[in-house]
Amino acid sequence: MANSVEVAMSSMPVVPQTVDEARAMARQRFKTRLEAGEKVGDCACETGEGESVGGSDDEADKQCVVGIRFRDSGRTYYFDVRDAIVEIGSWVVVKTGRGLEAGRVVIAPQQIRLNTLQGELKAIERFLSDADVRRMDDFRRRGADAVRAVGRLVRFRGLPVKPITAEYSFDGATLTVSYSTPERSHLATGTLRELTNELATLFDCRVELREVGPRDEARLLGGVGRCGRTLCCSSWLPIYPEISMNMAKTQDLPLNPSKVSGVCGRLLCCLSYENEQYRQMKGAMPRLGQTIATPDGDGVVVSMQILKELITVRLEADKSDRVFSKNDLGIGSGAGDVVPASPERSVAVRATIERPATSDLLDGVGTVIEEPAADAGVAEHGGVGRRRRRRGGGRGR
Repeated sequence: MANSVEVAMSSMPVVPQTVDEARAMARQRFKTRLEAGEKVGDCACETGEGESVGGSDDEADKQCVVGIRFRDSGRTYYFDVRDAIVEIGSWVVVKTGRGLEAGRVVIAPQQIRLNTLQGELKAIERFLSDADVRRMDDFRRRGADAVRAVGRLVRFRGLPVKPITAEYSFDGATLTVSYSTPERSHLATGTLRELTNELATLFDCRVELREVGPRDEARLLGGVGRCGRTLCCSSWLPIYPEISMNMAKTQDLPLNPSKVSGVCGRLLCCLSYENEQYRQMKGAMPRLGQTIATPDGDGVVVSMQILKELITVRLEADKSDRVFSKNDLGIGSGAGDVVPASPERSVAVRATIERPATSDLLDGVGTVIEEPAADAGVAEHGGVGRRRRRRGGGRGR
């Protein structure tokens, strides 16, 4: 009888207690099945004969392409290789909507289905020669001189324009001048046309004026961020992510524009990097001000360390603060696993937490944020029952 019970218990599936444990078990199952040669989905990776062509439509036409990135863009564009032998890091000349442009190969040649691409697939014209490199260096120096010349001209005419960069096209026929203007100050169409014609006469080529925002200005000028590293937008970030003040709130960062803004004056792009991880981990943790049961007695949650999964609880017995791990409190993969101290206190805390939050505009950002209720229990750095002062209309009381 004992042996049969042990066999039955050993054959029971192991239930994961956390999301990370479930992911680890899934990876181990996948690895075990792959090493055993079993079929995993429809990818045929256990046979080593899987299709290496990107895309999902087997009937679509295939083409060998390379990914190319230009100096003034973080995005990657695909071009036809034809019969050329291209390596990563090579500089090539391609035809774009602005004419001939020089770009660097960042993705090695690979097969891809044409229905996954947008627009017409153009071919690589040729590789960059030594004469092309010397001409690009000359255009780069002339571009720096053009920025200073544009600055002198706009100051002479008294225009609210700040020239940022000036870049010549690969053939030198077009000069693109990027500029910025103060907020709520834009050039009139007639003034912009006159300035363009005057610059075209000065540089003896076609001139394009392109107004950019604060984020693009930081990307073009470059710089160092709060972390001490080169700005993401000027080094590797292809597109700007969608950022909101709720991301700073989710990561328990100060809701102060000067604390969560970059050199461009806008919200930090890196707020979006770990936001999803913080959101998932917070879903398995109790909330501030919630009364829960601990091995040392009932207490109120006063602070949390999300990444370390540590919870600081102020015990009701002696008003001392104790630090517990998530496993010590019996918290599993969801916030519903938190054990409340008593039904009455649990209902009171739940009613306080689920109270609709007030909204207000954050000065200098223009983003609607959500503030916690005034009596939401324990403040972030205060004691029990400390209230937060409301903004705006609450001051007149």
